[in-house]
Parts: sequence; C-alpha cells; structure tokens
Amino acid sequence: MNSPPSIAANVPSTQQKELISRLLAVMPCPNGPPYTSSLQISRDDLYPVPGRNDVCIRIRAVGLNHIDWKNLEHETMVKKWPEVLGFEIAGVVELVGMNVQENELRVGQAVFGLSGPVGMRRGPPEKEGPEEHGPGEKGDDGISGAGEMEASKNLAKVMVEEVLKADRKLEKKGFWLGRSGGFQDVTCVHKSWATRMPASWPFQWAAGVPLAYMTACSAVVCGLGIRLPFLANSEPAHQGSASLLNLESPTIDTTSPKDPSADKLKDYHANESGVKSVLVLGGSSGVGSSAIQLLRMALGPKAVIIAATNSEKYYRGLRERGATAHLRGEFEGLIEKVHCLTEGKGVDAILDCVSGAACLDDGPFTPSGPPLPSSSDTDETTITNDLDSNTTIKAEENLKAMSFWGVFREDGPKLYAEVATGRKVAVPTDVGIKATLIFSRMILDQPDGERALQELPALIESGKFVFPHPGGVRVVGKGLESVAPGLAELRESGGGMKFIVEL
Repeated sequence: MNSPPSIAANVPSTQQKELISRLLAVMPCPNGPPYTSSLQISRDDLYPVPGRNDVCIRIRAVGLNHIDWKNLEHETMVKKWPEVLGFEIAGVVELVGMNVQENELRVGQAVFGLSGPVGMRRGPPEKEGPEEHGPGEKGDDGISGAGEMEASKNLAKVMVEEVLKADRKLEKKGFWLGRSGGFQDVTCVHKSWATRMPASWPFQWAAGVPLAYMTACSAVVCGLGIRLPFLANSEPAHQGSASLLNLESPTIDTTSPKDPSADKLKDYHANESGVKSVLVLGGSSGVGSSAIQLLRMALGPKAVIIAATNSEKYYRGLRERGATAHLRGEFEGLIEKVHCLTEGKGVDAILDCVSGAACLDDGPFTPSGPPLPSSSDTDETTITNDLDSNTTIKAEENLKAMSFWGVFREDGPKLYAEVATGRKVAVPTDVGIKATLIFSRMILDQPDGERALQELPALIESGKFVFPHPGGVRVVGKGLESVAPGLAELRESGGGMKFIVEL
C-alpha cells in the first residue's frame, strides 16, 4: 500500500509547521449545560494529513445542531472520548488528496458540506478505519452508564449499531471518516462530503444546510422509497421553469360541503413506493423543511404533503416550500384533519423529523371543550388547532376513537420514517406499519447517493431548493469558545432558526 501524501508536498513551506486549534469534548455532561467542563480548546494540534480522496478545509462557519448537545449529554454517537463534534461546515479548501481532481474540488475554493465525529483520528487514513469498541472501554451497549434512563440507553445502543453498520458500508466504498469534526480550525473529510458553495451565499448560510438536506435525502429515499429525480440523471417531469417558491398547490376548503379540488388530487406523479400523500411531523425544522421541498420535487405538484408543526411563528413559510397544507398548534383531532385533506383516506407515509409520534400517540382522540374560531387567513391553506364548528370533517359526537397511527391510509403502504433524535418512538409494526430509523449519511450507500450533496448548489441556484430554516440564521458568536454557550442556547430554543458560530 502506498504511503499517505506528505503535507510538505502539498502545503506551502510557510504552512508546513502550522498548528491548529480544536474544541475537544473530553467527557460527557449528563447533567446538561453549561458544557464548558467538557469542551476544552486544544491549541497545539498538528495540521491533518489528507488521505487520497480527502480534502482539508479551513472552516469559516460551523452549524450547531441538537445532535451536538445530545452527544455531550447522552453519548448518542460518541464511541470514544475525547471527541471533536460538529456536523456541518463551510470554509475554504486548503489541501487535497492525490486522487482529488481539480474539476471536483480545488485549493482556494469556497465549499460547504458535512463533517462529523465518526472514526479514528490517530493515524494515516490508509491504515485505519472505523474502530470497534474494546472490552473495558464502554459497556456492551456502546454507551456509558450515565444515560438518563434505560430506554435512552437502549435507543443509544441501536443508534451506535446503525452508525457502525453505515461506517462499515462506507469503508468498503473507500470512505474514511476520521479527523472530520467541525469544531476545529481545519477539518479533513472525504471529497464527497463537500461541494462548492452556491453563488452569492455567505459562509453563515452555507454552514446551516448540509446536515438537514442530507438527512432529508436519506429519509425520502431510504425511509419512504421515493426516487429523487436529480439522483437518477433525469429532471422532474413536472418541473418546467417554475421554482418551488412559485409552485401552486391545490387549495383545500375544510368548511365546504364538497371539496372543489378533490378531483384534482387524483393525478399523482409516479414513484416506485406508491406514496401519494405524506404527513411531515416537524415541518418547520430544518430537516422537515428540506424534506417538504424534496418531496415536492419527487412527487409533483398534485401530491398531498401535509406539514405539521407546533411553531406559531414559522408555519407560514411551509406553503412556500411546497406543503399542500400546514397544521399547527397542539394537533388535537389530528387524524380528522389529515383525513379531511386526503379525501377521507389518510396518508400513505409519515416522515417524523422530531420524534413527534412519541408525543402524539396518546390514545383515542377526546374533544376538550368547544372549538375555537378557525384561522382568519383567507389566502392560505391552513387548519388551526381547533376546527370551526361548521366543519364537515365529522361532528364531535360521531368522532371515532383512534390513536395517532390512524392517520395512515388503511390500504396504503404505511411507511414511517423516523429521523434519529435520541427519543424512542413505539411503532405498532404488528398492524403493518413499516418503520425505518434515519441517519444523515444513509443516502451515501444508495445508487448515485454520493452525488446528493454535489447536486445541492445547482438546486439552490435554480430556485428549486431554498434555505430550509424559516427563522433564518442566528450567529451566536465567533471562535471555538462560542460553541459551548451556543449549544446551551440551542438546547432551549423553540426551533425554526439556525444557530451558527463563525471561525
């Protein structure tokens, strides 16, 4: 096996002895913030050596994600301490491996992409792959005994196992994911984990998209079995010249005796899984917003995509991103609202971005008091927390008691894609529901999946994909010392906004 490329052969002499700073997570924080006891800055680390297919990126902005503080508190995906966290970055390429072509990535190019604390960081990429746990390092479940409760430990075990499976598959395809955390000056990632930045986008925006987008791609393809047109060397048949911002979805009047657009909902864009309607839980999250846009691209303008969110602040942007309708509030009577939007049938699939089913599956629907006035918005498709008393869905005295899972169409595929959040959802698979736990890099193991991130800049520049966080960007500080307080603030936030640290 050839030796790894030398830094001296690729880096100017003025940079050959450069040291970089990294934010090391040295131990878990099971009691929550502040995280300063765990996150410690190391300022004397060596510049990384890229493998043949790797690139070294000088990070200008890094996205903060809930998985970061969950790793600190629950060791959700951490296999060994210390670790470098941080899952999405934007910056400038400083060094490339010998197999990276100039038409792929080049030194000096502004890029954005995935990062992540997976794999070892000790030696040359060609000699190391993802590490298995050794006896005595951690328990057989792959996590320490500091979890909040046994259920959390069991879920962490499943997540670690899934991560290891994904790592092994990627390793066979030539990936090496070490030294790739985002909380450091320079990260080293596989070339397919980075791509050029969209024209006119700042680093702060770019660092807030990759993880949500790639997770949504994995959910749509691996969880729902829906083909993404831009990964099949073909354009969406319905696309024309319209962007998602101008896409017209059928309007559904929930108070009319007869829905005038019902007949228009019968012509669906073809897809292999047979999915024609999807309920997206957590629609205003970054993953949810991304998934809505991807589903609209894949299923066409007449598919029913229902976005559910508890955000009273950011729900309006969901229609612009491709949702047929949005449900907001505490979702009392969710089943009836979903059935109204699907001609009384229910949905074919659920994409759960926030483990919402764990909160919603509280047993039969029970009316609680008289309904409040419905939304006064006349220009939007919206159903508020409580329906107008004149609604034709069902009279309260005739409501059929059903659990949350009653939103599924009885004769449909009943697909449930759950984005891994660390919270356990009990799925009743005995009634035919097919559940899949989703991780961001699952898409990379699919045919053409390695192109998913590479296609994103063109989707953004053409207007087919817009910034997925409806609340925009919040820069919480500059420098690695801003990460700990930023994560503490993110932990208590209500969602909808992307938290960024500039470096």
